[in-house]
Amino acid sequence: MTSRPLAILVVLGASTASADEDKVRRADALFAEGRALLKTDLHAGCAKLAESYALNPQAIGTLLNVALCDEKFGRYASAAAKYAEARDRAREQAAKDHLAAAEERLAAVAGRVPHVTVQLAESLPGTQVLIDGRVIASLADIPVDPGERVLVVSAPNHVAFEHTVRIAEGERRDVQVPALKQAVTVSSRRTIGKLVTIGGGVTFATGVVIGLVGRSRYNAARDEHCDAELACDPEGLSATRSGRTLGTVGTVVGAIGVAGVGVGIYLWLRSPRERGESAAGVTLVPQLDPSAPGLAAVGRF
Repeated sequence: MTSRPLAILVVLGASTASADEDKVRRADALFAEGRALLKTDLHAGCAKLAESYALNPQAIGTLLNVALCDEKFGRYASAAAKYAEARDRAREQAAKDHLAAAEERLAAVAGRVPHVTVQLAESLPGTQVLIDGRVIASLADIPVDPGERVLVVSAPNHVAFEHTVRIAEGERRDVQVPALKQAVTVSSRRTIGKLVTIGGGVTFATGVVIGLVGRSRYNAARDEHCDAELACDPEGLSATRSGRTLGTVGTVVGAIGVAGVGVGIYLWLRSPRERGESAAGVTLVPQLDPSAPGLAAVGRF
């Protein structure tokens, strides 16, 4: 009876080893394909090498080739990070050839890496700095790839600062981040009710004005272009038809306004007077995008 669990463990171990060996064989095949493609199709070759490394991340030689792809595509910070990792792993494993190759390429690419230093006007609790979605721990001399890098600085209960940094090969840039603006919290459902009521009232008034204009046009056309039996000439027919259309539009707009007033009053009167869990909070967050400035409402309704 005691031999069965042992047999199961042996089988499972063999299965795992077989799966690992299969991954390594596939990774080696992809590596060979990638290396062969590099001379004729750099993108396809590098894609094969990246796939090979994903299957076998222990292969230092593959890591060096993936780093070389980053270098060829001008991603110098990414290449330098991979070369440094390959150097450290080669040193641990006493792989002299890989160590020499990693050190040589790292020395060649180091001077081409751009660096950004982020300077905060105010350091708030919970401040987080991201560059291209990567969390940054140290804000001085951050290695980045050349091109456009997106910097985002955020803190709890504050409006995030977002800035695009355009940086060239080997350039060093300082980015000044102003003090983050505190998010403005605008009351609860009660204030929303007030705003909706006002908006509904304005809409109703607009509908009334449109209706009155339509009525005025209709009456004027009837008086000038129609006889006592309401038989109108072509101009009168067109004018009276336009007046009736405006009247219909005014009626619809006015009805929407009345509905808005009703909804607003309901929210206003039925909302909790005290702020608490039952009150739905709304936060107005200023949008910093230069192409679309404005406010965004965030919260529960």
